[in-house]
Amino acid sequence: MRCRARVVGLVDGRPVDGERAAEASTAGELLEGLGLQGRAAVYASGRRLEPGDRLPEGCRGVAVLAPPPGVLVARLAGPGERVDLDQLAGLMAARAALLGGGALVAFMGFVKGVVDGAEVASLEYEAVEPHASRRLRELAERYASAPGVIDVAVIHHYGPRRPGDPTVYVLVTAETRGVAFHAAALLLEEVKHRAPIYKLERRSDGDYWVLGDGARLPRRG
Repeated sequence: MRCRARVVGLVDGRPVDGERAAEASTAGELLEGLGLQGRAAVYASGRRLEPGDRLPEGCRGVAVLAPPPGVLVARLAGPGERVDLDQLAGLMAARAALLGGGALVAFMGFVKGVVDGAEVASLEYEAVEPHASRRLRELAERYASAPGVIDVAVIHHYGPRRPGDPTVYVLVTAETRGVAFHAAALLLEEVKHRAPIYKLERRSDGDYWVLGDGARLPRRG
């Protein structure tokens, strides 16, 4: 039969939320017809279908989540790159709603303009690769597997940032707000303390290294 299903998520790095059609009678055939085998999961009225499971009559209530629920995105964002937070949050909310979720927590950190009475000119982030990207993925996977969590997204900028510029995004969708708040807070702290991303704060009174706990050490030399 011709199955029209809603596809929601990121496909080849691009946001997608719309209907796509393919000839299919099983979940596996649908993914193959959409070119998403191994990269997505099929749901019918909130229940995940295995590849051999037959699709409901008329494909009612069928949705395809690409990638499957878990880590939607975990990556670094380069200098000058603009992250569309509204778009990302919208995709995550749409995916969660299809699975019975009802909460999304989004955190965005940005550069301070004043610290200890001194004006901040810039905050420079240096990411140690490939370790930084790998650690972001590992941390996101850990919290994505927590009970009640549906999707996790974490994006961290590197390079020079000006006061008011975004620096890090952490988003979590979950069945309840308590789960979402808890997972987002813990994930953020892990990113700050465990990801090998170093911060140099350039201020009117000198340059300072910024530690994960917010402490500042004067740069020597």
